[in-house]
Amino acid sequence: ILWCIVCKDTIRDSIWIIYFILKRGFYMLKLIDKVVSLFPKPLRDLYYKHEDLMLYLIFGVLTTIVSFVTQYGMSIILSQTAMLEEVRLLIDTIFSWICSVTFAFFTNKKYVFKSVTNNKKDFWNEFLKFYSARLASLGLEAIIILVFVTTLHFSEMIVKIFAQILIMLANYLFSKLVVFKGKQKD
Repeated sequence: ILWCIVCKDTIRDSIWIIYFILKRGFYMLKLIDKVVSLFPKPLRDLYYKHEDLMLYLIFGVLTTIVSFVTQYGMSIILSQTAMLEEVRLLIDTIFSWICSVTFAFFTNKKYVFKSVTNNKKDFWNEFLKFYSARLASLGLEAIIILVFVTTLHFSEMIVKIFAQILIMLANYLFSKLVVFKGKQKD
């Protein structure tokens, strides 16, 4: 019974965080605009010139937070079970990845690229393209880590940072040029 209560609360809290950011994102955008208005004019101009990239970075940080919160929450839930540590880590990671990629899809669609879909077919087309791109970037990251760390014996942390920069760039370009290239709100 305790496990069900913990599970329900953790999942409910994770969903609430995602809901709050998505539904109340309008206020977040207003807050971002307010902060940007305090910047010196050259920085303000730079922000508005590259607004979609800046919002992509801001929501990327929030996506990372969603990833950590959901991984930690699932870890707490599963640590109370009698499963192997490796299996628990795999489940934690997959759950976290699904939550964070789903969060990234909706924030990128609504706030970063302002994509509008008028029917279910177009929505699911974007959704599947987004997930496919993220699966491809997950594979790319795994290959980079395996080659540079295990084969070439580079520092794992340095390779991880380098890989994340490449993945972030690839994800941004793929989202902008392929996934959300349709109709956009002004």
